[in-house]
Formats: sequence, structure tokens, C-alpha cells
Amino acid sequence: MEQRYDEFIRQVNLLDIHLLSVDYEKVANPEPEDYPQVEVSYKPKKASFCQNGDCFEVTQDFSFSVTECKDDSECSRKIFTLKAKYVLVYESKVPMDDELCNLFKRRNVPVNVHPYTRELVQNAMVRVGLPPYTLPVLRIKR
Repeated sequence: MEQRYDEFIRQVNLLDIHLLSVDYEKVANPEPEDYPQVEVSYKPKKASFCQNGDCFEVTQDFSFSVTECKDDSECSRKIFTLKAKYVLVYESKVPMDDELCNLFKRRNVPVNVHPYTRELVQNAMVRVGLPPYTLPVLRIKR
């Protein structure tokens, strides 16, 4: 399967990526003395695909939140939430099947969408009056 996947990756091209929907909210004002103690959650959610000839689309959902923590105890108060959905359009001469699709959605789609997600999180947080947060490097396990 790995050889087949490598051949697929060598010829696939990203044609377009766009934000389909986004919803973000500053849920609470952080306490200035507590704000440096936060818990951040970033979760790529489900991804689905649709093939049309030599092109296929992948829809990728993700969520991001910031929760305030006090004195190494339980993190309880949400500060910021964001949910978004991106559509990625690829071109491939090799037809997609379920096995290839599952690997592609797990390995490549998150890497392709991550820079857009990072920018969205930073800008949304600044727009609601919070300091920007830079998502860390994305590491995909094989």
C-alpha cells in the first residue's frame, strides 16, 4: 500500500483551498493575572471526499478553543472557541479509492490546511481582542 500511496502523492496537485464556514466567539474576558495559564485545544475533525473525474474535493472540519486555568488546578472557563470548515480541491490522474482516501485524509489534508488554520486562529483571536496564538508545527504520525 505504501508504494501505491507514494505513486499517488507524486502526481496529485492541490488546485484550490477555501474557507467554507467559520464561527468564532470570545466567550469570556480572561482575568489579566490568570491569562498566561491557559489550555489550548486544536482538533482536526472529520474529513470527507467527493470525486468528480480527475478532480476530488475534501472537506475538513476543525475546532479550536482556549480555556482559562487557575493555579495548576482544573481548567474550567472557556475564553475563546472557533469552528471552521475548509474545502480543498485536488487533481489526480490516479483514481481515489477508500484505502488511498483514508491515508490521504490522515496524512496530507491536515498538512495542506494547517497554514490556513494557523492564520485563521491568529486573526480571529486578535479581532475579538485577545492576543494572537500561533499553532505549533503539525506532526503527522505514520
